Amino acid sequence: MSHSNHYAHGVRIANFSTIDLPADDLLNFGSEASASIVKQIRRYADLPYVYVVGNEQAKQVDEVLSALKAIRSPCYPYAIFAVEDANLVIEGPDLDVIKINTTDPDSLHSRITEYAAGRFHIDDSQLRSASSGPPPATADVAIVGAGVTGLYAANRLRESGISFCILDKRDKVGGIWSMYANATSRVNTSEGAYRLIENTTRSNRDHSATREILDDVAQLSKNVSNDLYLGTEVLGIEKTANGYQIRYNREGDIAVIKSKGVILAINDRVGTPRELEWPDQSRFQGAIISGISDKTKELDWRDKKVVVVGMGAFAVENARTALEGGARHVTVICRRHGTICPKIIDYLNFATPYDDDFKHDKKSNIRNMMYWKKLYQLSGATQPECWMGKIKHAGHTISVSDIWFIAHFLKKIDTITGEVNDLYPNGVVVNGQQRIDADIIVNCIGFERNTSAAKAICGHPEIYNTNYVDKDFMYLADAYIDDDAFNSFFGSSVIEMVKFYMKVYVNYFDNPEYEKMADIDGIEKIPIEDRKWSHYIKGAAALIQNDRELNESARSQVAQRTKNFLESHDLETYIAENKREWIDTHSMLAGKPMREEDCLPFVFDKLL
Repeated sequence: MSHSNHYAHGVRIANFSTIDLPADDLLNFGSEASASIVKQIRRYADLPYVYVVGNEQAKQVDEVLSALKAIRSPCYPYAIFAVEDANLVIEGPDLDVIKINTTDPDSLHSRITEYAAGRFHIDDSQLRSASSGPPPATADVAIVGAGVTGLYAANRLRESGISFCILDKRDKVGGIWSMYANATSRVNTSEGAYRLIENTTRSNRDHSATREILDDVAQLSKNVSNDLYLGTEVLGIEKTANGYQIRYNREGDIAVIKSKGVILAINDRVGTPRELEWPDQSRFQGAIISGISDKTKELDWRDKKVVVVGMGAFAVENARTALEGGARHVTVICRRHGTICPKIIDYLNFATPYDDDFKHDKKSNIRNMMYWKKLYQLSGATQPECWMGKIKHAGHTISVSDIWFIAHFLKKIDTITGEVNDLYPNGVVVNGQQRIDADIIVNCIGFERNTSAAKAICGHPEIYNTNYVDKDFMYLADAYIDDDAFNSFFGSSVIEMVKFYMKVYVNYFDNPEYEKMADIDGIEKIPIEDRKWSHYIKGAAALIQNDRELNESARSQVAQRTKNFLESHDLETYIAENKREWIDTHSMLAGKPMREEDCLPFVFDKLL
């Protein structure tokens, strides 16, 4: 897979990198050579967007692609650029074959960059495919919300033969991913634990990007488009003798749907964005902009001093985006330090074995925490104030970012605890005295919670810690992230939670055994506004302990997730890949090649 210099190139735009494979392997056709190429490529698991293929390698392509497809590798390319009139006969919906009549490196680079840049954005029309007619008068289940959770639930019901309809007040699907995510946003958990679709050629990249998530969302919505109704606002849900009555407004017409069950899939934790305006804001001569919904898309970060206000997931993301875009320095201003996790620790949280109680080995956990703590110390990043008594502050998520530690080491980023009190023409005043120069201020102070909306729609002040509001009525959404949020087999993935609870929902749907389930020890009612991760973790533990089928299902779910990780990269491969990215990131931020000995030490080599 190369052009005229007999080297193969897998290119990723953003952190721009190249795979170089020895020409000897590429020129020796046959299964052994293909196996060698695949083994080498897998060490760059998250890299490729494209491969560039010349005549000499054309015969090898099918073999290599078949091998990558068999292991569902994220190295399977989005496109192959055929140069030197390479004779390629490749078919399939998951691969673009693009012929280009040049071997000039600059021209080739330009074409690849143009192609890859386009893959960061999705055509909105793919998110608007829905039924044009009115919703049905009856359905087994009414799903309220067409975000990731609602669409996943619909596909699960479809597989189970349970009829449904999906109602969403917006004119497109995707929930917060299509409403608030930036093109540069990434899932805050590893790909193997946020896998929406299994039956495709490739897995998404680790910590999947917005485009990949919305591609998956578009596929999920396409599967159920005949039962999907956009522009349809649910006004209320009432219990009846035989189920539920869902009252809705569609283009000014008020009507009802009668159903046996309901899945309320509107977001809990992420409601409306918080608003903020500072004194003398008009004096500031630079850009003040929100860090959500691609508001920063047109910003030129190069050589700019950036202030990011907040330290949640969007704040850490915008700090990363600014640094990748060439910012000179980023200052994060926060009330308290959030917990930042290197990718390897997140990987270990999912890929290492669980015991019979779905817990990790304590000795391994302590070892991993010590490496993590050492990374904070060596990089100069400030540990969260709650360490090491608690892994994170209540209400915070854990952001995953290697660049956070590397940028601290290179003195490209620092954090300040306090509040912005005032603005001056060239910066901000913190804590009434410290002046920080800035060209760009990014507001990332988070979102209001949305539990009041759920309570208003469902009319219930309480909910079971199994997510059930009532029989066959489940509130399935993310929740307040408390201290125990990552101490379960769900890990940091709301999708893993949804997968388990959809199994529960299908098992107990229209089933008189529901009444017995509600009486299981450990299952309790809580105020709906107080719903937390620890509640549905406790509820899941009670169900697993008392229901053999759900116990087996949970073990199968963990086994499948581990398989998802290991099919792309075992621990040795992941560490090698992560270390390469580690050094590449230093070079990107420094603007010049950096030797390993001059980089922040990669302390995780010792895990092998």
